[in-house]
Amino acid sequence: MKKVIFIALAFGLLSLSAMAQNQKPAELTNKPVVEEMTATQVLNAFYSNWNAYFTSSTPNLESLGKYLSSDFIFIRNSETVDGKVQTLRGSAEDMLRDIKGTRDSKLRADRKIISVTFNQTVSHLANISAVIALNYYQDTTLVAEVKAYTSHSMVNENGVWKIKNMSTDRVAEQQIFGVCPCRITRTNADKSDMFSAKVMYPSGNSFESEELAISFRGKGATSIVTVGSNYYIWKENIVYAVKKDGDKTSQEIVGKANNNIEVITLILSKNIFKSQCLRFEPLK
Repeated sequence: MKKVIFIALAFGLLSLSAMAQNQKPAELTNKPVVEEMTATQVLNAFYSNWNAYFTSSTPNLESLGKYLSSDFIFIRNSETVDGKVQTLRGSAEDMLRDIKGTRDSKLRADRKIISVTFNQTVSHLANISAVIALNYYQDTTLVAEVKAYTSHSMVNENGVWKIKNMSTDRVAEQQIFGVCPCRITRTNADKSDMFSAKVMYPSGNSFESEELAISFRGKGATSIVTVGSNYYIWKENIVYAVKKDGDKTSQEIVGKANNNIEVITLILSKNIFKSQCLRFEPLK
């Protein structure tokens, strides 16, 4: 009886040994474990992709939107170089639209985290607050320098960290390009062809102001438009800038306009103040 039991045990051990030889080790059969990104890594990736969006030949907002929670909210308080404070609130869609609008305006924004002032993670909630340097460029020309303090509230959703809220305070330290307050008025109620335009434009750490006299002269479909010391021709709804080089005169198309106010706005935004003004807003 003892011999039979011994043989049975030996057979069992041989069978287990054969099975072990045919079976691959667990660490080889299992798929490699992918380590999830930390909240800090997600935030760094978000800012890296944000900068890359402005330089990419195939920009894709999804590369930014994937880091935002479905109920993402941002609050941005901005002080301009003239001391005016504005508050902007919005959703992820609003923020992405604002980013696209900046690129569509031929501007490039570059953000860099200078220092992290607070970084705390507790379970599924994290907060990372940082000082950020924000520079705006038009081609290669620096047009604005901004410092921002941003608090990022982040949540872990199904193992993935996402940005839930962003609250930012930012101040323009230097700005030579931006939104320009402008007021256009008729200088004589009896003459519809006499106007004046007052424009405020950024100039480093302050705003400069300039007031221009504007007149329309001519009959029929062609008008000679004088704006300060500059001359333009308005013919068949097309505005041409007149340039003089010695005895030679040339014309350059500025754009299309259908009435006097459109002509003035076009000349100011696309010619005289094109290097200072992104767009105009009413000057009260």
